[in-house]
Order: sequence, then structure tokens, then C-alpha cells
Amino acid sequence: MDAHDNLEEFTDPPNYDIEEGERSSARIAFYCDLAKTVGGPALELACGSGLVTIPLAAMGLEVTGVDLARPMLEHARKKAEKQNLNIRWVEADARSFDLGAKYQFILLTGNAFQAFLKRQVQEALLASVKRHLAPDDIFAFETRNPSGHDLTNQPEEEFDQSYTSLEGFEVSVSFTQNYEPLAQVIHWTSYRRWNDGERDHKKETHIACRFTYPQELEALVHYNGFEVVEQYGSWNKEALSATSPSIISICKVRPRTT
Repeated sequence: MDAHDNLEEFTDPPNYDIEEGERSSARIAFYCDLAKTVGGPALELACGSGLVTIPLAAMGLEVTGVDLARPMLEHARKKAEKQNLNIRWVEADARSFDLGAKYQFILLTGNAFQAFLKRQVQEALLASVKRHLAPDDIFAFETRNPSGHDLTNQPEEEFDQSYTSLEGFEVSVSFTQNYEPLAQVIHWTSYRRWNDGERDHKKETHIACRFTYPQELEALVHYNGFEVVEQYGSWNKEALSATSPSIISICKVRPRTT
């Protein structure tokens, strides 16, 4: 499974927005606050339905959003048009795209870094970022902290959340997980169940995410030409610790040594 077929979670953008919207408020605020300091133009990779891209544009920044999932991009475009926001949307692979431009602020959020399942594809992503980033500008991204999460196998369904869908149905979300320690990849199977008043429905989706450890991440970034200038363990900018839920990294292109 790679970025091209790791997209089952992203085929229903309106309900994705409902499901993810509330729990995304802290990260949206974090990246908007960072953008006030960094400025634009800004580029969001794996921008999805524009949960972060659109608020950045609403701040007055020139923004481009790149994603592989066409339904998400189309939904994002419609939302932006309703707000009269001029955002450039590009359907492309973050591992190989080339927009022929430089950006002051590049971000990758929604834990999308974890969709790059092997070192080689992580490096391809970083090479794409580096092509589009000037030396003094900022690349920011986050990934789940392995030691802050339960990576044991969970073959029995565990409840995640419930929400009211766009159609007005109460949807219950649960998941199972299987972890491959050597690959450092967790496979989540999600189940969404609802009743439309006539019968029960169930939708099953799959996604794989790689967990990268802090020292491994530091080396990966370093040997691909970046340096971490700030790092946090939560959206409240708490210091990274063993139990932190996230590894939030703010990076710059590393200066060349002579």
C-alpha cells in the first residue's frame, strides 16, 4: 500500500469535514498562528478538503493546495469559491510534483506524513519540499509520536466517535488495528455504521500509517538537507516528551557547509 491506494478514507469529503472538523480545531489554529509569523506564499501538501488551506487563504495569504484525492480537491474548490477565495488547487503526487515556484511556508498536516510508508518515499517527499522552499523559509509537519500511542494489535473493534452525517444520520465509528513492528506500520480498519430509517448500513475502510521515532525523524530530516528549528509534543506548544501525542516539527533547509 502506498500513497496512491491509501485513499479509502477520503472518498466522502462532506462527511469527512464533519467527522474531522471538530477535532482539527487545535491544529488549524496552530498552523494559522504559525502562518502569521512566517507569511506567504504558502503551499499545503496533502491538503485534502482544505480544512487548513482555506483558513490560511482567509487570512489573506496566497495559498496553493496539492493532493492526490480528486474528490477532496473538488470539494475544497467548491468551499473556497463560496468564500470568494482564490486558491490554486493541484492534483499531484507530493513525492514527485514540481510547480516551478518557491514558497515561504510549506506545511503537511493531518498526520499525512505517516502515509509515506517507507524511507525512500519519505525522502522523495522531502526532496519535493526542498525543491519548493528557499533556505530561510519554513517547512512544518506533524506525525503521531510512537511512544505516545498504543501500537499493540487490537483485533476487537474499539469505539472512536459518533457524529451526525450530512444526510442527518447518526454515524458510529469504530476501528481495529494491526501493527507491523519491522515496517513500523499500523493498519487501521474503520467501520462506520448508521441506520437510514429503513435499514442498517456499514462502511468499511482501510488506511496504513507509518510511525517514525523521534531520533529516526531527526536523522531523516538532517540527511535530506533540513534542520529542525523548533519541535513540540502538542498543539499547545508543549515540549516533546515520551508521552506526547505528536511530534510537531518546524524545519528549515540546512545551510551548506564549505
